[in-house]
Amino acid sequence: MTIGAVLPLKVTGSYGVDDLNRAHILFSSLQRFAEPGLFSEFYVVVPAAEVEQVSSAFARWQSLGIQVISEDTLVPELAKYPKMRGWRKQQIVKLAIAAKMQAKFYLTFDADAICLKPLSAEKLIVDGKALLQYEQRAQHPKWWKSSARILKMNANVGDPQLGMTVTPAILATDIVKSLMQQLTPTSAKQSWVDWLCQLHLPKHPKNWLLHRFLMLKWTEYSLYYLCAHKLGLLDKYHVTAGTAELPQRLLVHESHPYEQWDVARSFSNNCPGLFCVVGSKTFLPPAEVWQKVRPFIATQQNTGPL
Repeated sequence: MTIGAVLPLKVTGSYGVDDLNRAHILFSSLQRFAEPGLFSEFYVVVPAAEVEQVSSAFARWQSLGIQVISEDTLVPELAKYPKMRGWRKQQIVKLAIAAKMQAKFYLTFDADAICLKPLSAEKLIVDGKALLQYEQRAQHPKWWKSSARILKMNANVGDPQLGMTVTPAILATDIVKSLMQQLTPTSAKQSWVDWLCQLHLPKHPKNWLLHRFLMLKWTEYSLYYLCAHKLGLLDKYHVTAGTAELPQRLLVHESHPYEQWDVARSFSNNCPGLFCVVGSKTFLPPAEVWQKVRPFIATQQNTGPL
């Protein structure tokens, strides 16, 4: 079995960080650990003006099957919302890519993710169901309340204390397509993208209403998870990660705080994590991060991203 993947990217990402070279570290780790042919499709979605630059920069990662496409081509509606925050755009991109995906499941990435272990379809998809990792909803309670209001449902589905964790995550293409249908207005000639984007237009009169304001804190994962519950699809497509039966976890937070990170442990079998994140908010130069992880990733064929 193969899976798809998506990475929304801007050469200079949020906070002015060098996301182009951060992504090189991600790809270095995937080239080192991902089984050959794991990714049937790997889309890197960038602003139209950056397609040529990013395509040239990522040509060295042909073994991963990377395709660089324009966000304007994937989500043409975004052109109508030039002031939309990059954080919101990348969330929409992670959902919109389902329309192009042929794979049953796809991995979502950000540029600051790093693969820690040998990666195979069998570790990610078990008996036809993808790993789903939980975290406490109390970490971000507004995500779940806002998303439930958008989906017109009770947020307290499943275990009301738990929700799915963030990137990297595995999404079922069918669930994302069902979510798009749930978000598409029936009474107006708008897309689901328009509906979400228009919530963030401060001058739109409808957004002066309290019930609209209370929808603002949605995320792609809270919408996805709640929609899967609403439609009774969660158990059909997902299995819980980090259990006695399936100890592997999609994401571990051992790289925080960065100064205390035991890198050797994260890359060892003593750590159940398949990925970690060295977030852009650390403002660390990619070259510094690479020097820290290079002993565990670099090979003769993969001598480094920078």
